[in-house]
Amino acid sequence: MKRTTFIPLFLALPLLTLGKGPGDGSKPAKESADKIFVNGTIITVDAKNSTAQAVAVKAGKVLAVGSIRDINKLRDAGTVVVDLGGKTVIPGFIDGHSHFMSLEWTQTANVAAPPVGTVKTIADIVSELKKYKAEKNIPDGAWIRGFGYDVDQLAEKRHPIKEDLDGAFPNNPVVITHVSGHMSVANSAALKASGIDSTTKDPAGGIIVRKDGSNEPAGLLQEKAQYSVRLKNANATPSLDDQLKVLHDQQLYYASQGITTAQDGSTSFESLQLLKQAANKGKLFIDIETLPSYGIIDKVLGNPDFTYGTLTNHLKLNGFKFMSDGSPQGKTAFFGQPYLTKVPGCDAEVCRGFPVTSQEQFNEAVLKGFKNNIQTYVHCNGDAAIDMYIEAVENANRVLGTTSTNRRPVVIHSQFVRPDQLDKYKQLGMLPACFTNHTFFWGDVHVQNLGEKRAFFSSPLKTALKKGIIATNHTDFPVTPVNQLFLLWSSVNRQSRLGRTIGPDERLTPIEGLRAVTINGAYEYFEEKTKGSIEPGKLADLVVLSDNPLTIDPLKIKDIVVLETIKEGSTIYKR
Repeated sequence: MKRTTFIPLFLALPLLTLGKGPGDGSKPAKESADKIFVNGTIITVDAKNSTAQAVAVKAGKVLAVGSIRDINKLRDAGTVVVDLGGKTVIPGFIDGHSHFMSLEWTQTANVAAPPVGTVKTIADIVSELKKYKAEKNIPDGAWIRGFGYDVDQLAEKRHPIKEDLDGAFPNNPVVITHVSGHMSVANSAALKASGIDSTTKDPAGGIIVRKDGSNEPAGLLQEKAQYSVRLKNANATPSLDDQLKVLHDQQLYYASQGITTAQDGSTSFESLQLLKQAANKGKLFIDIETLPSYGIIDKVLGNPDFTYGTLTNHLKLNGFKFMSDGSPQGKTAFFGQPYLTKVPGCDAEVCRGFPVTSQEQFNEAVLKGFKNNIQTYVHCNGDAAIDMYIEAVENANRVLGTTSTNRRPVVIHSQFVRPDQLDKYKQLGMLPACFTNHTFFWGDVHVQNLGEKRAFFSSPLKTALKKGIIATNHTDFPVTPVNQLFLLWSSVNRQSRLGRTIGPDERLTPIEGLRAVTINGAYEYFEEKTKGSIEPGKLADLVVLSDNPLTIDPLKIKDIVVLETIKEGSTIYKR
């Protein structure tokens, strides 16, 4: 084990005296820790990827890291000593991208495939919806929602249609959302309640899939077409106390996975208001980085209630989120080369998916972000969508006569970025927020739909690292479970559902994978000086693990358990 040399912080601080002043022979007061963690392995994730035996904490920050002997020198009568018993401590996980405020998905039927749910057939979807209706005592006429169906895991290998749902729910509007969140299926009652029929035109950036040979909606609504039923599918707003209770439970859920900094991608104005109220009331105990949806950005800019770039009471507005395309497994992601299999809603010979915005709108959004010094986060899955983002960044640089290298524009997902586009990322200072869980959940599907070459280069974290690009990794919860150790496992092994290695050349070492979800995440948020590694002066955001991810069999990383999560020195979750 590498030993870290310890230098007491008081040697670098002004002399503190008791009774006598400097220069009169008095000694400085001893620096003592509030809490020390000893007898374990401390993976610092510092620049040298050091390890140590112990760590000391004072006033919510790391005081020192080193050997047990060195750290014990910081003990006094008031120091709390935690014996790790050989367990491993890492920095708190920093969420590269998820939808923290997706609280509504806790109020939906789980129609996901294993291992997240139990659905294997369309009949199973109907059964889960019926069970949910009974358990929740939902009356006829009320909306029923389900989330997580995965067409590629259904035995029928097709999307449900409205008739699949009508028989069991003739009097309830029903909407089930695809696991990607990029499309939904509505039954006849939901379509009728939303005014969608054969005369309804496709909205910009969306497709109402029709029955073959007619204009009658089949039930599948892609991208922005789904919002017309989502807006109708809403319950009465719960009380503030009820909302704060759900918010508390959501924080605890994230903390149980070792997350000390979470992201809410595409925050609604209502969610932003709730988070601000929670922060003001001291109800937040993990850091939450919000990315207001670009659609509400004009309600936020100049609003005295909201300030960008400052972490206050565990809440920070950190950028805005803009959408450019859809889902690769849902075949709405925008590619330069076509899909190799049939694409629902596309009758052309060449189907490449589609953008949900124009280049002009893209340019306008990025320029607005740059002008207001707001970090831009853009959802881009397909390489053609990434081309649009690169063009928008270059346009903003030209218009403003500045450079983007210090702005850290984030490319959310960067699933199918090309090698030449990674070179552009490096040149322009763009950061890929990758999503290696896809290699497990949809790696086999990507090989089928896109071919091995593209599938194997999905979320190319290793290549990005070799090119000197700082990249993060994420779960995109609720698209995949917010399980950071499974995410780490996926980046190290890239193993699919069928046990195939999806892109062996893109596998990370465990420490590389760990950096992607700790210090690199801090860099994404411009917070690398205050968190993301266990170093003196940084926040004492720590996670105690049952095993060491650097030494355990890489295939067993997903079986490691979070035993305790510590935020700024205080335990917020303990198993």
